[in-house]
Amino acid sequence: MDTYYNDLGIFLYHTPIVCAFAAAFVLLINRHRTHSQGWLAVVFITLGLGMTASFMFDRYLTSNHREIMRPVNFITSLASSAATLFYFVALMQPRRLTKKFIGLFCGAWLAFSLVVCLPDVLSVHFHPLRDVSAISHFSSLAVVWRIIIDLCVMGLDIWLLWFILKMYREHRQFVSENYSFIEGINLSWIKIIIVTFVVLGVLDILWTVNSAPAFKMFFHIFSFIAIWVIFWFGFRQEEISYPDLPTNDWSKAKEEKMQSKDRMTRLKADLLEYFDNKKPFLNPELSLQDVATALGVSQYVLSRFINKEFEVNFYTLINRFRIDHVLRLIELNKSTFNNDALLAASGFRSRTVFFNQFKEKTGCTPQEYIEKKEKVVTKRGRSKKTPPPII
Repeated sequence: MDTYYNDLGIFLYHTPIVCAFAAAFVLLINRHRTHSQGWLAVVFITLGLGMTASFMFDRYLTSNHREIMRPVNFITSLASSAATLFYFVALMQPRRLTKKFIGLFCGAWLAFSLVVCLPDVLSVHFHPLRDVSAISHFSSLAVVWRIIIDLCVMGLDIWLLWFILKMYREHRQFVSENYSFIEGINLSWIKIIIVTFVVLGVLDILWTVNSAPAFKMFFHIFSFIAIWVIFWFGFRQEEISYPDLPTNDWSKAKEEKMQSKDRMTRLKADLLEYFDNKKPFLNPELSLQDVATALGVSQYVLSRFINKEFEVNFYTLINRFRIDHVLRLIELNKSTFNNDALLAASGFRSRTVFFNQFKEKTGCTPQEYIEKKEKVVTKRGRSKKTPPPII
């Protein structure tokens, strides 16, 4: 452990760098890449470039690897923070990610980078600090300068965490109010990614005061694991639709539109007519987007409408139509259907879901329901044949 730059050290240093670029490459060539996945690729590229720059600085540009608070670490950390912010904004508040927002944030980052670098370039008094013990030398202008810069970066990281958590709360509220009917939307993976980024940031800050080989090894092992955790969850995430409105107050404008009684009545009539004539619910792969496209409305508008008008989720509504269709088939062909035939004609993919939904609707299995119907018909037939009593 005398030097970190032996074979194992080089391997551990290179592995997260290669992984970051590999993850970014996969995200960029993905044909069905979402907007936020594109920004996640930028995060991985920035992390890879940052670790590469840090490695080159440590390995080839300095003679003492225990230097702390180096400008290269600050600049690359700030770049990673900016890319991370853009990723979370693209994921949870895409309307905020305008050219102005990106330009202001990147401009501030470049200005701060110049503030960090210029003193080292213009003055010999601002040489890199050799050891963590030098931080206590407050009589040195270089020490005070480095501490101020360090506090600024920590302040930025704290603000970044607060801002992202605030976005997450707003995003979670938006999903609960507008997408509560859709099965499968789970935001817990966002919390996992946030925690992973926070731990990476804390370790990066600790590295500024601890450049020991053992800590470097731990940092790069964790980085290797973290990159694939972030990639796994980020690559699998789906886009959540937001309304397309020219106004910034889109939620209020959309709410006012959807409250229009005529519009809701017309949309309900179109939906019921479409289901009655086309019977799209018989398609096991039917999605909310398919129905929205057929009705000529956005997925957001249709989802809000179903949630408010029927007070159920989209899949529950579809299952109701499927069960009603099965019941009509039984009425018309009481003795010609068995369980397998009903399942095939229902539009359900899962036999278990079909039976559960049917039992929830009727209180019995399809076969029991058919037998009950046949008994009722038989009793009625017998009662008709029995002559009335003679009084």
